[in-house]
Amino acid sequence: MTRYTGIVSRRRFMATTGGGSAAALLASACGGAPASAPAKTTGPVTVTYMSNLPETHPEGEARLSLLKEFTSTNPNQITVNLTEAVASITLDKIKALAAGGTPPDLAYFAYYDTPGLYISGATIDVDDELKSEKDWGKQRADMFPAMLESSQWAGKLVGLPGYTNNQGMIYNLGILSQNNVAVPQKGWTWDDFKTSAAKMTRPPDRWGANIAWTAWNVYLGTAGSRPMSKDNRKMQLDTPEMQQVMEFFQGLIKNNIMPADGRNNFYQEAKNDVAYENQGPYRIPTLRQRTAPAFGVVHAPVHPTKKEIHAPNGGHNIAVFKEVSTERRHAAALTAKWMNAVHAQAIMCIKATSLPVSKAALESKELQDYLKTDPELKGFIDLAPNGYRWPPLPSYAAITKAANDGVAAIMKNEIGIKDGLSKIQREAQVLLDEDVKLMK
Repeated sequence: MTRYTGIVSRRRFMATTGGGSAAALLASACGGAPASAPAKTTGPVTVTYMSNLPETHPEGEARLSLLKEFTSTNPNQITVNLTEAVASITLDKIKALAAGGTPPDLAYFAYYDTPGLYISGATIDVDDELKSEKDWGKQRADMFPAMLESSQWAGKLVGLPGYTNNQGMIYNLGILSQNNVAVPQKGWTWDDFKTSAAKMTRPPDRWGANIAWTAWNVYLGTAGSRPMSKDNRKMQLDTPEMQQVMEFFQGLIKNNIMPADGRNNFYQEAKNDVAYENQGPYRIPTLRQRTAPAFGVVHAPVHPTKKEIHAPNGGHNIAVFKEVSTERRHAAALTAKWMNAVHAQAIMCIKATSLPVSKAALESKELQDYLKTDPELKGFIDLAPNGYRWPPLPSYAAITKAANDGVAAIMKNEIGIKDGLSKIQREAQVLLDEDVKLMK
């Protein structure tokens, strides 16, 4: 994408300087900088938006549609410039623009990428920018704790969630019916799952279940444990609960309930060859486009004794950038705030098959009326209060890779469970320790 070659166009330069006059710019260069105006909550003001997803992606398209609505309806006369959000932009390019003093005013990125931007000095604490808005405290408090906590770095709100996704279990209605297996109900357990899946497995033509090994986090949560301590300073990957998850997975393979090669996405291939599969709401459009077999959605089976419903989340957050004018920075924060509010969340869920991040959005009439027409999406959205997200760590990608690679080695019998988990714990803790040093 040649627009990001590092050569700042006149349009980008003028946008970054707020369209100031040549005389004012010259005065600034000579040390006679004009006084900056206080933040305004009314316009007219234009902010530039960039996206990590293109308009061809369902989420990218839904974001653009909402931002157009915001431009035409907000009372503060804020216009969101979308010309540079049609195509996607990488994190590296955003960092380069910020380092060069020409960042956008706001942008979407994977939620775990936002701490790095903040630590580098590119973005702001959104709480600090919105503290003067009288309704912000109520809106903030309404977010699900998992969404709010996972958007903070060292106590600073470094990104604002407008929607999320999660993990649940889809089940093949036809295969269940053909084998006289009851549809799973709320509260079903690992044991219930194994018993019913065993009745439907006919390898290699049909499998009772398909669980990606990376879904260990789902099952660890149902056992009441988390991969990290509450203060985000200690990994918890060599625990008795994690050992139970590994034994559970290995048991499914040993009993020919799921394949031994870690394959995933049987169901989306629409071959009618799997009864249960861990998936997320983002898979619904693909399933429907490929005319996949009819399916229902329920939470992942829970641990037989701990019985905690657990639906780990992912998703993207909006970051607001620092190196822009005071007026535009506040306008960008107000735009992000609107995307986090009830109406925008409901529309994102409907258009992008995603999940709300607050109780008010979950219970909104706009969303609940739509869910009457989409029971599959409703199955995922009903799990929104049971969500969990990893903390937004700079080393998130490396830590999760170490964990996933270690789990794969255990599943392939390249290493025993106890030794494998000890190795994962050591490797992940070394990475986390580097992040802890940055927590101030």
